[in-house]
This record gives sequence, C-alpha cells and structure tokens, in this order.
Amino acid sequence: MDALLFYLAEMEEVLETSKKSMLFSDKVSVDKNKLMEIITELRLNLPDDIRMAQRLLGDHDRVMEDAQAKAKNIIEDAEADAKKMVSKDEITRRARDEAEEIIDAAKKDARDMRMNSLEYADEMLEKAESKIREIMSNLDKQHKAIMEYFAQTVDVLYENRQQLRPQS
Repeated sequence: MDALLFYLAEMEEVLETSKKSMLFSDKVSVDKNKLMEIITELRLNLPDDIRMAQRLLGDHDRVMEDAQAKAKNIIEDAEADAKKMVSKDEITRRARDEAEEIIDAAKKDARDMRMNSLEYADEMLEKAESKIREIMSNLDKQHKAIMEYFAQTVDVLYENRQQLRPQS
C-alpha cells in the first residue's frame, strides 16, 4: 500500500514540476516516459494489495479450522472424562450432568470462537475492500486528469496549427 501511495506522489510531483506550456494557464508539458514508468510501477504493485486480501481469506480459514479442532478436542476430552466416571449410579448421573455441561460449554465456546473469527475475517476483508476501492478511485481520478490534460493539449495544438495557416 505504501508503494502505491509513493507512486501516486511521484505522479503528482511530475505534474507539479512540469513546465507550463502557456502563460497564464494551468496546462503543463509532462515527461511522458517518466509518467509511463510510474504508471507501470503502479500496475506492478497492485497485486500486492490483492495478495493481502487473499492472505486474509487464508487466515480466516485457518482460524476456523483451529476453532473447530479446539472444539472437537474439548468435546472428546469431555466424553473421555464422562466414560471414566461410569462406576456407580450416582457417580454416573453426576458424570453425565457434568459431561453435558462441559459439552454445552464447549459447543458455546466453539460457536463464540466461530463468530469471533467470522467477525475478524469480515473486518479484515472490509478493510481490504475499502483500501482497494480507495486505490481504484485515486487511479480513476488520476486517469481522468491525465486524459483531460491530453485533450486540452490536443486542442491547443490544433488551435496553434490553425493560426499558422495562411488566412484566405
């Protein structure tokens, strides 16, 4: 992301430091090769943001797998503890009650972990989406500004050519 901001700043610097093409005008002559190099670098850095979003999706899957594995271990531990306590009726009844409580707590913990991991993944994806939308907006603005500049330059060149032609 920092690289993208750096290249946008470089584009702004090229525009700011370019020579004015006409007196009393905001029109400037831009070093096309320099601007094209910056745009190429900008394109090369876009996949980093996309890879970041993919990494966030991978993190979500890993968090979900970890939560499910922990829940499974808790349930298995609870079932194992319950089987050990099956000796007499009272002990068995208590063990079943306790096992059910442990299983319910484990299921609740698993649900909570799942919900928390989903919320976390959603937050990360929302941030990635927001950043990508911001980059797209900035690129669109820069593209429009460049296209407007070139259109104005073409108009000025056409007017200059018309003025050079002999009047009949």
